[in-house]
Amino acid sequence: MMNNKYVSVSHITAGFSAVLIGYTSSIVIILQAVTAAGASAAQIESWLLALGLMMGFSSIGYSWYYKTPILTAWSTPGAAMLVGVAPQHDLPTLLGAFVVTGALIFITGLITPLSNALKRIPSPLATAMLAAILLPFCINAFEPIMSVSGVFLLLFTTYALSKRFAANYTMLMLLIVSLVAAFYLDNTLISNANLGIAAPIWLLPQFDLGAIINIAIPFYIVTMLSQNLSGIAMMQSYGYNTPVKPILVGTGIINILGAPFGGFSLNLAAISAAICMNEHVDNNKHNRYRAVIWAGVFYIVAGALASSVVAIFLAFPREITEMLAGFALLGTLLMCLQSAFSNEHYREGALLTFLVTLSGISFLGLNAIIWGLIIGWGYSFLVSRRV
Repeated sequence: MMNNKYVSVSHITAGFSAVLIGYTSSIVIILQAVTAAGASAAQIESWLLALGLMMGFSSIGYSWYYKTPILTAWSTPGAAMLVGVAPQHDLPTLLGAFVVTGALIFITGLITPLSNALKRIPSPLATAMLAAILLPFCINAFEPIMSVSGVFLLLFTTYALSKRFAANYTMLMLLIVSLVAAFYLDNTLISNANLGIAAPIWLLPQFDLGAIINIAIPFYIVTMLSQNLSGIAMMQSYGYNTPVKPILVGTGIINILGAPFGGFSLNLAAISAAICMNEHVDNNKHNRYRAVIWAGVFYIVAGALASSVVAIFLAFPREITEMLAGFALLGTLLMCLQSAFSNEHYREGALLTFLVTLSGISFLGLNAIIWGLIIGWGYSFLVSRRV
């Protein structure tokens, strides 16, 4: 029997919010990628089932074993990349590329210098990068005031009052009000969803050198630098010691095993993970891993009910999702900004990292996140060598 210390409203709410925000903020991209890959409706459900089970069991397992909030997720940048390249290959070839990506992540975890390199990013630069990633989400939370001003004022008032009188239940209040507002805007949200259990569909992966070069390797780079790096930085910014090697080895193996069913990626979560790490989850930081365990449970449920999840999340009003995500991440954004600019030695480098990452540039095949770190780190190194 589960000890009642694991049944906490704040833990359950944070876990549910992390899954809700993770799904609603990127499931459309996932569906676009799967559709571009030529998957049937049943195969789409299999992909979402595989992803839900992979994320759920890995989040529960890692968090339970290390007593640390270690939330995994799919790669949204990777899915965005797939939308463009998937039509050029058939489904078995894509699955073969996913297997190779998992193998590369596994190998990275075994080679100590590679895994340790992820830990050497200066914390101020990493948190500046995260602040730039979070800022658009928080800004978007205020845009709905122009289209659904009444709903915006309701949610903002709920946020302000709960922060003032019941800070530990802020997310619970926001969730309740958000769901009510969503049903108010669309009362067919649930009635249009058909309850059903998704079934796995296994396909034999095929390995093609062109797909490995053009899909597997870029996908590996995107996953490692844009996802796992952000996840590690997020955990470090909250003072958690990240078991990098076991995470990379484990997620690499799970990627290999899940690929034939459509599990195209598994990596550390960053933005949604922040919801399970802040002080509103639990005053004791050593207990916050329980929120991730609940998130894992909701991941599994979401995967099993893939057909219903797809229908509901696609119907969820965009404005509600933006407000919920933005308000939930305001505290994390503030923490990242404070951490990024508190160290005088890295202050200018952190500013450059923040601005370049926020710019959204893409140059020489590298995105703004990577360029932000390169420029900020290079500048900090150069300044530190001045005579």
